[in-house]
Amino acid sequence: MRIPGGYPRIAFFSIVSVLALFAVSGGGVRSSAVPAPSAGELSVIASAAGGHSHAPAPALPPATTTAPSAAASAPPDAVTAARAPASVAPLRVAAATAEAAISTASPPTASPASLVAGAISDGPRSTALSYGDRTRKRVALTFDAGADVGYAADILDTLDHEHAIASFGMTGTWAEQNPQLVKRMAAEGHQLINHTWSHASFTGLSTGAAPLTRAQRWAEIDRTEAAIQRIAGVSTLPYFRPPYGDMDASVLADVGARGYTVTAMWAVDSLGWNGLSAPRIVERTLALTSPGAILIFHVGAQSQDAAALPAIIDGLRANGYDFVSLAALTNG
Repeated sequence: MRIPGGYPRIAFFSIVSVLALFAVSGGGVRSSAVPAPSAGELSVIASAAGGHSHAPAPALPPATTTAPSAAASAPPDAVTAARAPASVAPLRVAAATAEAAISTASPPTASPASLVAGAISDGPRSTALSYGDRTRKRVALTFDAGADVGYAADILDTLDHEHAIASFGMTGTWAEQNPQLVKRMAAEGHQLINHTWSHASFTGLSTGAAPLTRAQRWAEIDRTEAAIQRIAGVSTLPYFRPPYGDMDASVLADVGARGYTVTAMWAVDSLGWNGLSAPRIVERTLALTSPGAILIFHVGAQSQDAAALPAIIDGLRANGYDFVSLAALTNG
């Protein structure tokens, strides 16, 4: 007899499940039909399906500010079982239960991906912003500092000369390696943003690494916050910038639960980090900027952002723009 739906694992587990049911019933065979699986039983299938996979964790979906639906996030076996004919679903529940019993001697540990997924609906969620108030001609100049010291001092000199305020997203390692610059940033009125401790991608999307667990993510931002408070006497809360811009619903949930209610993305990327010359950076930035935009630059020596900064400030001011911190821009 061919089982409807073509389930590949039924052939193996039907034998195991019969043996399991035989043992549980004390050797007798039940004559009544097995009831349709409940929601709890379907969760058993999901656990059995996911717990035994040895494949690398898949790359997480692109950044989103909404959690995936239950159907989208459930393991394939759970979705299939939920849609299976009534005559097939009970067999899959029995098979999954038997498989779980077999594996109790060596229970599988949760993968980083499953730990991340478990954090999606827990606690407050951060809001990802690329713009602030779009009714006024104000922008936020933001500079990421996570590699070498680069042109950080030159950038500060330009900002001071131009009487312009900026915001700096920095890693904890950069802060500890350049404490005098961090102190100067805070003393001159610039905002500091938490850019994690080691610049590790929280999702692994850009690096191909496994997603960080919630505990690992918290350690990255907590350690950075502590270092900046110790060095400069200011807090980065509630502003977080994800390394590489890698972000999804679980990241927003995890950083939000730690008090980082604003995830600072950007509307304009200078692409200086990608090798653009200073004139092209200026041209691109002036062309793409609109009211309320968050602009991203980098302090590292690989980028010509520092060389382009004076012309960018002059050009935007000529177009009627003012420069404010990220906090001022997003708070209206």
